[in-house]
Amino acid sequence: MHAVPNVILTRLGSLQLVAPLIFLSWLLTAYPWAWFLTDPPEERWSSLFPPGVLAATVAQVVLLVATAAALAGSIRLCRLPLPAFGLLLASIAIPTLAWQRPEIWAPQIIPIDIALAALTLYSTLRVTLTAASLALGLLVACLITRWVLLGEGGTPSEPGMALTLGTAVLIGTVIRQRRAQAAATLRQASAEAVNAERLRIARDLHDMVAHSLGVIALQAGAARRVMRTQPEAAREAVHNIEKVGQETLSGLRRVVSSLRDVDPDRPDSPTALPSLTTLDELVATTRAAGVDIDVSRQGEPRALPMEIDAAAYRIVQEAVANVIRHAETDACRILISFREGELFVEVVDHGTGRGRRPRAGFGLTGMRERVEMLNGTIVTGPRAEGGFRVAAHLPIPADGR
Repeated sequence: MHAVPNVILTRLGSLQLVAPLIFLSWLLTAYPWAWFLTDPPEERWSSLFPPGVLAATVAQVVLLVATAAALAGSIRLCRLPLPAFGLLLASIAIPTLAWQRPEIWAPQIIPIDIALAALTLYSTLRVTLTAASLALGLLVACLITRWVLLGEGGTPSEPGMALTLGTAVLIGTVIRQRRAQAAATLRQASAEAVNAERLRIARDLHDMVAHSLGVIALQAGAARRVMRTQPEAAREAVHNIEKVGQETLSGLRRVVSSLRDVDPDRPDSPTALPSLTTLDELVATTRAAGVDIDVSRQGEPRALPMEIDAAAYRIVQEAVANVIRHAETDACRILISFREGELFVEVVDHGTGRGRRPRAGFGLTGMRERVEMLNGTIVTGPRAEGGFRVAAHLPIPADGR
């Protein structure tokens, strides 16, 4: 019973669009009156109206007045809800009283139900309760009038109409709650998306800055040690520090500019995500810092989804940064393996410093979060033969997207 009003009202954007529906339903329910008045007197027959009641010209005027009240009430329901709702009630009460009907014709409550549901959906609780009280008051007045003044018995139709009014309020309330819940869900999803983006930016900044500062620290230490004995080597180290610093600043600008969908270094691209295609640049910078990297690639390289490509690069970058800062070694090994349905990334070193790791840092936590977001797995920890190992399995969707 609720399905039709539910579908209708959920597709309406404002009370202004409800007005045609209310007036149309009023015209349909008033059709027997118009039919009775327009037919020749000898052909008039109706189970609704007693003979001779609607024959006078005044009855036609009453119908026009009721139609005008219904039209005005439908149009003004948006701006003046309670007066407009009163006009709608008058549009069904006036003909009933003028034509001496003992009760309101049951179908005539339909436009009132639609209007009440619309008020529940779009207006305040006070307006809804007032409108419902007015409608119930009209039904009670008709019932009392028939029982007291006319002395008529039988099964009254007013309780059934009152039930439809309650149903209309219930439908409007349910739809309003669903819309509020949907809006809250949308706000929550938006907030989660913002938090996820902030976390991604924080990870990118951490990975990029941590790696660059590790390289700069090594180069600065090397320059300090050979400044007096090997000026050329010191100048080369300082040059590498300058280069790494400029690259880091450029990367910071890209990350910050991604918030505005603008990349100052690449105007043809809104963002510049890290990629395994630039791994050679990372390797060259790390080698210049004094850490030799052996890169191995297995399997047939293929295009990777953006998020998997970026996550793989960041994992390698963070692992290499940890080698520079903590491993106390001058060499490490990187393996990039394209396997069936997954990308395998491994960084291994033979150092000693990282094996005494007392607790996980932000870098390892960031790696794990990146991999888990992509439904992958990662293993990090000291190796039995010495050194430290980072190994990540990143599943690749079958469609490559």
